[in-house]
Amino acid sequence: MSTPADLDEQVTQVRDALHALRRTLLDLERTYADLDAHTLDVNDHGDPTTAPEALESAVDALRAAQDTLGIADADLDVAKRHTARLTERQ
Repeated sequence: MSTPADLDEQVTQVRDALHALRRTLLDLERTYADLDAHTLDVNDHGDPTTAPEALESAVDALRAAQDTLGIADADLDVAKRHTARLTERQ
């Protein structure tokens, strides 16, 4: 049987993993944003595009993912405030 303390620790672990993922995603976004699109080319897999368009779309999508994870992070903070209060009845 899982205790409230065990479950709360699992919420903490999920939140910590999410924070690590957000840091990794932010680093990736910044690395892509630092690329010079004029030194890049694109392959022919998919609809026609240019390197600047593909790079901008990639950075925009990474930022959107960061925003989505930010919402999840806020939700986990709310959950954590409540899970940390639960204890077994004596």
